[in-house]
Amino acid sequence: MNKKKMSKKKKIIIILSIILILIILRIISWFFFLKPQPQEKTPVKVVEVLDDIEGYGYSLEDRDTKIYKEKFLELKKVLEEDNIDYEKYAQLLAELFAIDLYTIDNKNSKYDVGSLDFIYPDEKEKFQNKVMDTLYKLVEDNSSNTRKQELPIVANTEITETKNITYTKKEQKLEAYEIHLNLIYEKDLAYDKKLIITLTKEENKIYIVSLNSDVK
Repeated sequence: MNKKKMSKKKKIIIILSIILILIILRIISWFFFLKPQPQEKTPVKVVEVLDDIEGYGYSLEDRDTKIYKEKFLELKKVLEEDNIDYEKYAQLLAELFAIDLYTIDNKNSKYDVGSLDFIYPDEKEKFQNKVMDTLYKLVEDNSSNTRKQELPIVANTEITETKNITYTKKEQKLEAYEIHLNLIYEKDLAYDKKLIITLTKEENKIYIVSLNSDVK
């Protein structure tokens, strides 16, 4: 009788052990083969500042194009001189402004408006909103670096005329420059090619105050 009880108990233990082993194997199988694997995240684009011009608030970023970097270094050299050539300063600032504004391919979204460092402070917000509603209106988000949209890249600029003028702002007459320039793109996507940019000088700094595009 005792032997029968022991045998029955042994069978129950064996059955339970088998069930336990099967459960463990099922868990292991789920963990390694059936558990959803985490998707690899696309890295978010981070902009790195490579250089800046002390005292002026102009910066050079890793995403800036070759022509922009060349013009930036030219401007830095001009502004480090003891006697600054303000006409040359105005010309280079106009070129940098145009290159950064119309090179849209390296911008993360419609809100990532280029060239704001060069705008007269009182006009910056108004300018940014206008660009977002017009020139950058259809720019798709590229914060995860997955955008397929084709957007313009400025390959070069050509200054055709520089005028010394007087610009009136809030009943104050300011020394100013009117720069006429052409934009050359890597690929013609029907963006503006002819610009007239007006810049004013206040103390030792020059600001963009007006942009007219596609002038005939």
